Amino acid sequence: MSVQGSRVGRVATYATLGVVTFIALFPVFWTVSTSIKNTRDSIADPPKFVDFAATTKNYRNLFDKQEFTRVVKTTVLITGWSTLLCVTAGALMAYALARHRRFPGRRPLEAGLVVVRAIPGIVLMVPLYQIVSRLHLYDKVPVMVVIYAAVNLPFSVWLMTSFIEQIPVELEEAARTEGAGPFSVLMRVVFPLAVPGLAATMIFVALLAWNEFLIPVLLGGDNTKTLPVYISGFVSNRNLDWGPMAAASCLAIVPIALLTIAMQRRLVSGLSSGALKD
Repeated sequence: MSVQGSRVGRVATYATLGVVTFIALFPVFWTVSTSIKNTRDSIADPPKFVDFAATTKNYRNLFDKQEFTRVVKTTVLITGWSTLLCVTAGALMAYALARHRRFPGRRPLEAGLVVVRAIPGIVLMVPLYQIVSRLHLYDKVPVMVVIYAAVNLPFSVWLMTSFIEQIPVELEEAARTEGAGPFSVLMRVVFPLAVPGLAATMIFVALLAWNEFLIPVLLGGDNTKTLPVYISGFVSNRNLDWGPMAAASCLAIVPIALLTIAMQRRLVSGLSSGALKD
């Protein structure tokens, strides 16, 4: 009876996982299939799932446009530099919070990090727009890098603090006993041991930056147009170009997917170590 019940439970578990996986992956399948459909098949009713003539026209049209190539380069540039800046500053701040637990203003600082990340993004955009426009910094790539990094900094600090707290303090004390200075302790002891956490944080921050829509659409223009803004341009009052929009969406998924796959082991290790608490 127990064996039969175990089998039924196993079958129910696998069935549930299969349904959840199908629901999660179906939008990806739909986007990929739409990207290789012609205009008629992409708006067919009822939808055509497999019985359509595949075409690469949508992808070829994208790469034929200089604007798309420029937008991709801009997105990679802003995402890369903002992620590097955010993770670097976040790691230093997280180390201070993890190791120096008693200093004036620590609690308000931690609460402020959570509040800033929790409030709606549009609330931050209003004062940021005023600052950027009055300083004549609108549509500047370096400004976008700094804003992206600043917006994602609270999340970065919050995530990395838990990682650094798992590193034994005794290792740092031993390094200081051997004559290592504060910077040397960070570079040779703390950060090497925190690599899985740093990698996990970097992936999440890069994902947030890559998919950011509100900041570039309100504070940017043609010089700082990113892929999310470019993809939204296929939607207009008169029509909706499903094929090109799906093709651009597929291409936008590829870099982050490759980054996640390449750093999968460190990501899992980082999340696992960050979840462990004494």
